[in-house]
Amino acid sequence: MKTKTNGSSARASVVALRVALVAMALAVHTDRAAAQSAQELSKPTSTVEVGVGDVTQGSYKAGEYNGLQDKGAYFLGNVDLRGGASFDSAGTFRWRIKGTDLGLESRNVSAQAGVPGKYQINFGYDELRRNRSDSYQTPYNGTGTNTLTLPGTWLVPTVAGSGGANVISARGLVRSIGTAPYISTLAANNGAIVSPTAGQIALVDAAAGADGPLFHNVNLFTKRTKYDAGFNVNFSERWGFDADFQPEHKDGMKPMGTVSRNSAATGGGSLGDISTVIPDLVDNDHNQVTANLNFKSARGFAQVGYYGSFFKNNVPFMTWQNWATGPAGSGTVNTISSAPDNIFIQVNASGGYNFSSTTKLVANGSLARNTQNDSFITNPTTPVVPVSSLNGLVVWTAFNAKLTSRPAKKLTLNAAYKYDDRDNRTAIHIFQFADAEETPAANANFPAGPNNPYGAVVAQNANANRPYSKKVNLVNLDADYNVAQGQWLKGGYDFEKIDRACSGAWISCVDAATTNENTLRAEWRTSAGEDLSVRVDYAYSARRAPDYNENAFLALVPYANVSPAAATGGATAYSFMLANGWNGWGPALPYAVTTGNMNVFFPNNNALPNAIYANNNRISELPGMRRYFVADRDRNKVRSLLNWQATDELSLQGGVDATGDDYPGSTYGVQNAKGWAVNLDGTYALVDGMSATVFYTYENQRTITAGNTYTANSNVAALANSQAAAVGVSGNRCDGYTTLQQRNNNNKLDPCLNWSANMLEHVNTVGFGLRKQARKVDLTGNLVFTWQRWDNDVSGGNWANNLLVGPGAAPTAIAAYFIPATPLPTVSVDTAELRVSGKYAINTRQWVRVAYAYLHMNNADWMYEAMQFGSASAQLPTSEQPFNFGVNVVSVSYVLNF
Repeated sequence: MKTKTNGSSARASVVALRVALVAMALAVHTDRAAAQSAQELSKPTSTVEVGVGDVTQGSYKAGEYNGLQDKGAYFLGNVDLRGGASFDSAGTFRWRIKGTDLGLESRNVSAQAGVPGKYQINFGYDELRRNRSDSYQTPYNGTGTNTLTLPGTWLVPTVAGSGGANVISARGLVRSIGTAPYISTLAANNGAIVSPTAGQIALVDAAAGADGPLFHNVNLFTKRTKYDAGFNVNFSERWGFDADFQPEHKDGMKPMGTVSRNSAATGGGSLGDISTVIPDLVDNDHNQVTANLNFKSARGFAQVGYYGSFFKNNVPFMTWQNWATGPAGSGTVNTISSAPDNIFIQVNASGGYNFSSTTKLVANGSLARNTQNDSFITNPTTPVVPVSSLNGLVVWTAFNAKLTSRPAKKLTLNAAYKYDDRDNRTAIHIFQFADAEETPAANANFPAGPNNPYGAVVAQNANANRPYSKKVNLVNLDADYNVAQGQWLKGGYDFEKIDRACSGAWISCVDAATTNENTLRAEWRTSAGEDLSVRVDYAYSARRAPDYNENAFLALVPYANVSPAAATGGATAYSFMLANGWNGWGPALPYAVTTGNMNVFFPNNNALPNAIYANNNRISELPGMRRYFVADRDRNKVRSLLNWQATDELSLQGGVDATGDDYPGSTYGVQNAKGWAVNLDGTYALVDGMSATVFYTYENQRTITAGNTYTANSNVAALANSQAAAVGVSGNRCDGYTTLQQRNNNNKLDPCLNWSANMLEHVNTVGFGLRKQARKVDLTGNLVFTWQRWDNDVSGGNWANNLLVGPGAAPTAIAAYFIPATPLPTVSVDTAELRVSGKYAINTRQWVRVAYAYLHMNNADWMYEAMQFGSASAQLPTSEQPFNFGVNVVSVSYVLNF
């Protein structure tokens, strides 16, 4: 079976497992090698393995990549057929056919034939299935196609609403929730607890009864099928050519979250964003072609090549009905485009030259074009699409060179340079559209006229595309010096400069046009003979962004550079911000009555209104917010490794790695990230032909992020229809506000709305291995336990209005409560994996293999709670469950060598 990691973490623990198993295998000698016949050493030897296996319990997670997702028997087949001239003959033609996992959906077959050193022809076939979910449910018909429809019997689910009428809510799919008492918001009895009427209950019951049975299970998985055909030929000792063609097809379904805004609530109003996780159809082809011409001489080599990548998506779009608007024939339909077709063409060259026995240079370069020009999908919610397709073009230029020299016996010097330029030459256009198929609405701030060079805004969004370009220059220098016998010191310096831009944008589109990073490296290693070796290395790097741009968001919204109708003096959002030294968040001031242009751009000292830059979503930055990938950063990194052959029987290995990232200039965003890992393993040869291995790894990762929940200032002193005395606030200890009006006046500055998240990850892995090899018997056993924990310790909180504040509620003086944030529940994944295999040799050419595996997982993840019936009002449930399984796999096979 193909080895793929099924767990959530695949860092040091996986590496340690592989190293430990390799160490165990090498620690014992094999009697079989000594027993090989002269025929086996002189002629190509073939192997065929056939057998049967059985899986006791089906599990998509246990069989995520290995093809063992289904309960029941499966065929076990592996072949390695070799033929052609014997090794001791004058002939040189040989062939080989190899196949693995032939009875599973992870099968691989390859064939090659040729004369070594002259020519070779290769063919291959490989498939890999990735299982995603076997508990996903949906009411939609048409799964497995790109058109999803609701059954004709579907009724829009509702719950008894606070305004006296039912409102749309997926929680109504559970009768006990949909018909529960509610808090009235009607003026006459605001705040009173009211039981639903018989009519309200009937609506809930009808939809719950009709819709529940329509949900059905759909298994979500994708399958990749890849073919391979290639050849290589050497025309002479110096010249050669190779070519390869790899067509690949991928199909299946995967979950995709979607949002719709075209739903009107029963009884008036709008439910807002409607979420649906749909089974997204996957059906694409990816063909790759490579060709290389090679040259080599006594002192150097050269190669020129071609690479082509051709991606075609056979699913141009997905359509589905909005579950909150009705069944077939009455519900609105949503459409989302799929990944577009694209072509990537590259020509490349590489070469190397040995100037002497101690100095060599290796370099490579490439030039590529990436194009994408699928037609846009439009409908009435996209009223302004100025071009029919993107006509996207990215030109890639890359160059790498490395010079290595040993000017003295004890000194080695290296110098390397990397240049990578991703030049996005796609033209910029302004597209007008409504979000998620909401009905378009004109923006009165930007009518057509002589002062509006872009034309009238007729939808909620008027956005420009941003063709990001990125250029990297990287220099590496290092020296390695043998200071004494068994002692080495190595030092190095790296400098990396990254430039980012959008060609043609009306204002810089990037958060940091340039980042510079300097790194110093030092390493010490020692070797005390063959029994002990130690290595310790340290690196410090400092990245700086000289001119961080908090207004980069403006490149998306070119109408920020157009004077709105209510502004005077031709002022634009951008010019007004620039004149006052603000970003889109505006002044750090409480509520105040504003006039003139101040009232247009920053009313009541609030942030720049969305409509003033023609965007439906707030995209302005908090002052001091820094995106972590370009923010100023100080990094410290330490790595260490020890290898000790304590005795002839016992070998030990251990290491500690630690990384610390600090972001000194970030008021908001990632503050710091720390991580460290320790690994220990040992191998002991118990008796001749038998060894044991034990290993342990621990990993710890922590990231602290800071943010703020922006809330606009207002002068509201009391809640609507509230009791006269209900004007106070309660529950907070982070500010001194005592009344609702005082809090509302200072919403923007309220320190209670600052928050932080301390995200922690801990992984423990321990493993045991045992192997016994003898003349006829080969036994192997491995047991691995992993415990993974993820915690998110949050601070801060938010305000919640008192719902029991109206005349129908008990007397109260509190209008709003501060609700402190609490840590999210711990996410845990515990796994155990036991694998035992035994091989008995009938003779030197035949043996029987018996294998057993037990795979176990316990998973607790609060994410799945939001997928259940009754959990969310605007999200259709999928009923997906966390992966918990205990799977036994047994196999018996016969192996023949000939």
